[in-house]
Amino acid sequence: MKPLAVLIIHGVEIQDESFHLTPKRLLQKFFAQHFKGQPNAPDPERAIVVEPVHWAPVLEGAERRLFEEHFVDKKGGFFEELRGLIKRINGGSELWLGPLMALLTRRKDSRLGRLHYPGARWLMMHFVGDAIAYQPGIGQSEVYDKIHACVTEALARLRQRAGDDAPLCVIAHSLGTIIASNYFYDLQVARAEMQKQGQSATRPLESHVDPMKRSPLERGETLAHLYTMGSPLALWSLRYPNQKELDSPVCVPAEELLLHHSGVEGEWVNYYDEDDLIAYPLQPLGDEYRKRVRDVNVRLSGLLFGWTPMVHPFYWANDKVMEPIAKALARTWTQVNGASGGRKRGQTGT
Repeated sequence: MKPLAVLIIHGVEIQDESFHLTPKRLLQKFFAQHFKGQPNAPDPERAIVVEPVHWAPVLEGAERRLFEEHFVDKKGGFFEELRGLIKRINGGSELWLGPLMALLTRRKDSRLGRLHYPGARWLMMHFVGDAIAYQPGIGQSEVYDKIHACVTEALARLRQRAGDDAPLCVIAHSLGTIIASNYFYDLQVARAEMQKQGQSATRPLESHVDPMKRSPLERGETLAHLYTMGSPLALWSLRYPNQKELDSPVCVPAEELLLHHSGVEGEWVNYYDEDDLIAYPLQPLGDEYRKRVRDVNVRLSGLLFGWTPMVHPFYWANDKVMEPIAKALARTWTQVNGASGGRKRGQTGT
């Protein structure tokens, strides 16, 4: 049995190494449902190998120092309380949005001094500060490279667990969708440049992949699926006034995928909620996006905040998003392993 490799990239985030556990649980749940009642159904924990890209620590130190320059948490606990609430929300619990909103809109706090609205400033630092820090300047790409190094390391772990040529699915949220797009676009551009120069595309890509890591998975050649959620990629288009430069999105599935898995059909699906102020559909960005991306408008659940911009964190925990992704993975698993690998020929999943 050949497993599938799943890479999960968070967006604007704090230190929460468990952020991927909820989407992982839902993927395995719906993957298993696809094969329910079928003989020799695959074990979802073995069939889907999930690896998170936890890049938040790259910026955590600088952001912490920035806040310490302006806020002195005399009694302690204010920012730890914020982090704890975010972690619970990452788990899919809408009930914690109320306490979070109370902290974010608090004008003053006895534990802190100086500037007003410390909670809102903390949130703004993560939403705006992360994006500013990630974007490389002229001759300055240290943060960009460090964050991409986190992706490279996660892909190396995936290779060890899933195999050199495992079909790759990338699931990314918020700023993580920009990171995913840039990372695999850079790989594809470097590979194309090597081919123009008459070099073998199977050689390691300098400055993008460690020379000791030569697997097709790590080079992005087995990229089959890209799922973007709550993506601000449309806002990033403001950096490219030249439409020709903008209208060259990352190729999904990768052109080399068929060399490794001839029967696999990949896709790029962009999920957005109309109430999410950060998320935008991608097809309006240009002809190539219309060809390569399928935009899906989802109504993220939640009786309290499901109709507000606060829906942004809840793609990970929403069945309307995670179930179709899991079903697509189930179809890909069957395409790779054959119908007899998970069910008898002639039978279909639900």
